[in-house]
Amino acid sequence: MMNPSISRMAVRDQLAAMGCAQFDLGVLLPTGRMLLREGWSADQIGAAFNWLRHQNARGAHIFIRPCGVHGLSLIDDLNSDAIARMKGSGFQPAVIVETSPSNFQVWLNHGRTFGKKLGTQAAKELARRFGGDRSSADWRHFGRLAGFTNQKESRRLANGLPPFVRLRESSGRVYDAADVFHSQIAELEAALAARQQQRRPSASLVGEGSILPLAAFHRDPHYGGDLHRADMAWALYAAGHGVPEAQIKSEILYARDLSKKGGTARQRGYAKRTAAKALAATSPMRS
Repeated sequence: MMNPSISRMAVRDQLAAMGCAQFDLGVLLPTGRMLLREGWSADQIGAAFNWLRHQNARGAHIFIRPCGVHGLSLIDDLNSDAIARMKGSGFQPAVIVETSPSNFQVWLNHGRTFGKKLGTQAAKELARRFGGDRSSADWRHFGRLAGFTNQKESRRLANGLPPFVRLRESSGRVYDAADVFHSQIAELEAALAARQQQRRPSASLVGEGSILPLAAFHRDPHYGGDLHRADMAWALYAAGHGVPEAQIKSEILYARDLSKKGGTARQRGYAKRTAAKALAATSPMRS
């Protein structure tokens, strides 16, 4: 068992090195329920230390992320060789957390605030370059908070106990290659946007204003912010008004950020499945 004072110090030092005014704290219970505390200061988290320790002892995972848009990127599931490569190429981490023996998460400090799209693009590019977990690469993914145990079953030690999440480095520094990387990411984002615009059909029933755009369904309070439901509802509506499958797929693919569904292949798969379901469901109406 890690000494409580050492655990408390690890929490304090990690939060200080992340350098955020406010954080989102996630306590994932063994039942799968997430207790989310948004917009907490480091002092508030410190005051909740005993409660967090109690929840962790009962099997909960303790997670942390910056609140709102920020200037950090999380790269998950790295080994020591990957971290050495990062440092050698000018990407020195602000925080290094060992989540289980020889398995690491790092936070990079970009020295500037990234918006949601640019932050996600940066995280994905960093995961690609250094072999991190791409499914964890987005602008607001949770990382583990040091000082508590990693309750993931697959990370149990040989003696059956959960490993402690240990803070290995906490410099808080901006990495040397930050300016160059920012320029590269901005160029990559612009190139991707241009390619998407080129692939998108220039004329359609939607573009002509003959039917309601998908954005109108996304804004509709009837769907309560569930954009998956809104996508399906619009696809059914569009199919019933004679919009071809390719156009439905294209509208769904480019109307919003689908990065949470995975890489490009998964995003395309989601759009294709939604369009196909809509066409199948409305085929009697279209015959």
